Amino acid sequence: MAAELVNRIKIDLHLESCPTFLWTDSEIVLAWINSPSSSFHTFVANRISIIQDLTLTQQWRHVRSKDNPADLISRGIPANKLASCNLWFYGPLFLHGSESSWPPLYTNTLECDLERRAVNNYALSAIEQPANFIDFIDHQNDFRRLHRVAAHILRYCHNLRAKKKKELIRKSGPLRPTELYIALIRIVKHMQREEFEEDIRHLKRFSETARGSPITSLTPFLDEEGALRVGGRLEAASLSYEAKHPLLLPYSHPFTKMIMVMYHKENLHCGPQALLASMKQKFWPIKGKSIARSVVQQCIRCTRAKPKLLTQIMGNLPSHRVQPTRPFLNAGVNFCGPIKTHFKVRGKHPQKTYIAVFCCFSTKAVHLELVTDLSTNGFIAAMKRFIGRRGSCQHLYCHNATNFVGANNQLQEMIEHIHTQASKEKIQNTFSTRGIEFHFIPPRAPHFGGLWEAAVKSAKHLLYRCLGGTSLTYEELETTIIEIEAVMNSRPITAMSDNPNDLMALTPGHFIIGEPLTNPIDPVANTLEVNPSKQIKVISNIKKEFWKRWHVEYLNELQQRHKWQRKHENLRPGTLVIIKEDNCPVMKWPLGRVIQTFPGVDGVVRVAEIQTATRILRRPIHRLAPLPVQTEDDITSPSSEDSEQQSSSFMATSSEIMPKITLQYHLREKELKSLKMARSTKKKEI
Repeated sequence: MAAELVNRIKIDLHLESCPTFLWTDSEIVLAWINSPSSSFHTFVANRISIIQDLTLTQQWRHVRSKDNPADLISRGIPANKLASCNLWFYGPLFLHGSESSWPPLYTNTLECDLERRAVNNYALSAIEQPANFIDFIDHQNDFRRLHRVAAHILRYCHNLRAKKKKELIRKSGPLRPTELYIALIRIVKHMQREEFEEDIRHLKRFSETARGSPITSLTPFLDEEGALRVGGRLEAASLSYEAKHPLLLPYSHPFTKMIMVMYHKENLHCGPQALLASMKQKFWPIKGKSIARSVVQQCIRCTRAKPKLLTQIMGNLPSHRVQPTRPFLNAGVNFCGPIKTHFKVRGKHPQKTYIAVFCCFSTKAVHLELVTDLSTNGFIAAMKRFIGRRGSCQHLYCHNATNFVGANNQLQEMIEHIHTQASKEKIQNTFSTRGIEFHFIPPRAPHFGGLWEAAVKSAKHLLYRCLGGTSLTYEELETTIIEIEAVMNSRPITAMSDNPNDLMALTPGHFIIGEPLTNPIDPVANTLEVNPSKQIKVISNIKKEFWKRWHVEYLNELQQRHKWQRKHENLRPGTLVIIKEDNCPVMKWPLGRVIQTFPGVDGVVRVAEIQTATRILRRPIHRLAPLPVQTEDDITSPSSEDSEQQSSSFMATSSEIMPKITLQYHLREKELKSLKMARSTKKKEI
């Protein structure tokens, strides 16, 4: 920036012949400027070449940090001290004298020489010590990249030797298969030295492994390159040498998993068995089945193609389900339809009608209301009819707005008219004066309202078999719906007995009128004249008997969990998940990050808020599938058992994410130490 600024000012002010000097307190920069730019890596070389094109090396001078005015601002100085700072206003004192009193030209290039020498020595040491350069390669979790970089390093080492030995021929152009093979052997030998050092030492001395070695059953041996291979029993088989004697790969080394991931991608994301079979044509990984399963389970693309949705133990029943109350004091409501109906004449075009299904929480009693449209006023009118015939509710549960989004085009009208926020507020304001409290279950979570969902299913089952393809008038449909309601309220809610002497099975009708609604009247039954006061006691005793049977027969049947019987680890905020969508392909399901969870009374999380690329959604965990990631512990020592549940934490990106392997080596620290030692030595000499 300084070189470009000086060049621009001299051109604009026509001062091309004016002598110019540039000062810096960085000795490293001065050493770079006084050296050929081609001897550095690309980032530094490009900038040094620009500086050398715009200025001369003799124009650059060194100024100490305490004499550098720019250092005041970069390090910070109080305003009151800056106002009286002569260095800031007048510059260093030596500038006010003659040029002979200036600091001498900086010509020390020791740092650059040491840096270039370190690179050459480092590359040459790769030939003699293969284990020293593999770990420093920036492979970015890609074994192909690691393989090719190692091959280029070995070629560079060969070319350095070719300068000294004329019999060697310099190599250039694309990498040859022999170079790649040599690089692969170097990488494998590096892995084997770290894990099988004792076995290799024993093989060199006694031509066999030590007793108790875990690889004894493979009969390993050292080949001509010194790599450890499987001996096996397939010497007479018509296989290639590498298939009969594959290279032995350690179980806990991260490069083993990188090789497995590479084969998994190249074989089009095959399964564990096919992956292991392709691997064993060249390599023999210890505990290969476990590693193959782990690679497939942690593959992002495989997970997105076949996501495993989360499950959680079934929650406890709410108090409204297990406490005796009058019918419909606590209820849930849902809609089904549409049904084509003729309002007056059959010949005219039919209109859509819907059925509002109300289900009692404690008795499973059902109330069906015919609704002519899906407007807010239509639902309020249906609610008023329900309250007028069944009494007012204390708690009413219903679906949330987005439950029906994309599920069925015919129910799209329900979203636009009833489940909008304005409609919800109007409905709540209308019935809040009557003491009715509305509750909305999470979106896309029909299992949260399984009781009324089952009632809707039963009502549709009877309706479709009764109507078939017939179009009815409004009165005919109303009559059919009421008859269906009577049949549903006459179904037993407890197990029926084969013994004729046992009592009749308990039905919702017993809590409404004292018997099933479809029971026929006995024409020969005698009506006994009973005192009214005694008749009230008889009716009260009958009701108590019904509720006693409800406690003994019905309530105990709700004790078992018929599915979701195991408790799993709670979903955590920050987890990246796949969100299940009903009407799009699996690979198109969106990604999102969990930003908030909602634990229940039992402390178990079943609902979460997810931030997607466009909006925030609230979804049950049964519609979420976590993306697998790999922790550092899994890399160093992967588990030998199959894990059904992978640990869940996610990165905020919608592209494909691969497990990140962290290998940190500090080559730069060693270089800095050598530079400091060289500087201290030079100061002592001075």
